[in-house]
Amino acid sequence: MTPRKELFIKVKKALMPISELELVDLQRNQMSSDRFAYLFVSALISVNAIQWQSMTEQNQEGTATVLIDLYCRDGWRNQHQHTEDGEEGLMEIDLIDRIAEAVQFLRGEQFRTLTLESDEVISNTMDGMFQYRLTFSCNLYRKLKPLYNNQKITL
Repeated sequence: MTPRKELFIKVKKALMPISELELVDLQRNQMSSDRFAYLFVSALISVNAIQWQSMTEQNQEGTATVLIDLYCRDGWRNQHQHTEDGEEGLMEIDLIDRIAEAVQFLRGEQFRTLTLESDEVISNTMDGMFQYRLTFSCNLYRKLKPLYNNQKITL
C-alpha cells in the first residue's frame, strides 16, 4: 500500500464514526454534481502534492498536506436530523471541532502524526451550501525498489 493510500484510508476510518456525516470520500468535486444534491453533510478528503526528499538506501521522506472539506446544506439540522438547532445555526462549528479531534494526532505505518494547520470558511458559489476546510500536515516515509539487484559472481 502506498503512503498516500494509507493516509486516506486512516483519515476516512477516523471520520466514519461521526454520525452527522452522510458521505466520507475522496474529493472528486461530488458536491458540484446534481447526483449528490440529496446530501446534507459530507466530508471530502484530498491528499495534495507530496514533497519527497531522497534519503540513503532507497528511502524517501516526504511532507504531505491533507485537506478535509466539510460541506453543509443550509438547514441540515432541521431537515435531516429532525431536531431544532438551538445554537442559532452554528452546529457546524461543533462538527468542525469533532472532525479536528478525530483526525488530530492520527498516525500510520508510513506516516507520522497528523497536525491541524488551519481551519477556514471557503466562499462557495453553490446556493444553500456552506464549505469549511480543515488543513492537516504530516511526514511520510517510503522505501523505493532498489535500482540494482545484488548478484553473486563466480570466477
